[in-house]
Amino acid sequence: MKIGLQSKTQVKNGVIQSYWFENESIGLPKTLFHRVTLPLTEFDSGLDYDEQPTKTEIILDWYKLDLSSPSRLDGMNLSHSIYTDAEGSVYIGCAHNWCDVKELIITKNEDGSFKVSGTIFVEFENEGVGENESFTFQTCCEYIET
Repeated sequence: MKIGLQSKTQVKNGVIQSYWFENESIGLPKTLFHRVTLPLTEFDSGLDYDEQPTKTEIILDWYKLDLSSPSRLDGMNLSHSIYTDAEGSVYIGCAHNWCDVKELIITKNEDGSFKVSGTIFVEFENEGVGENESFTFQTCCEYIET
């Protein structure tokens, strides 16, 4: 079964956040990370065990960007091929489905917000939810420092 994200939903305006995190037990010093939250418009997933319409968001997290200023995101590409420690998922079918970011281009708009366009490969098969699929989108994100 194919979920069909490309034909059923689109990304609403999202948020890019930066935050500090440390974990002494694994030897991670206080480090600045970025997270991108991309809410999706409600859609019918086609899964009878999911509440319909499905309400979810794509979370892309653990980006260690090493920027001089955390809001200097213009021109960044947050592809997982570049940021190999970053993670992404979308909760559909009672499972967190891994998202492989093929491309995520961030361009600063004149009003200070960011245009975000990308392609994400959603791995539904790992959780037995459906067929893997690509999802291409464009949206606008606000930056929030937390």
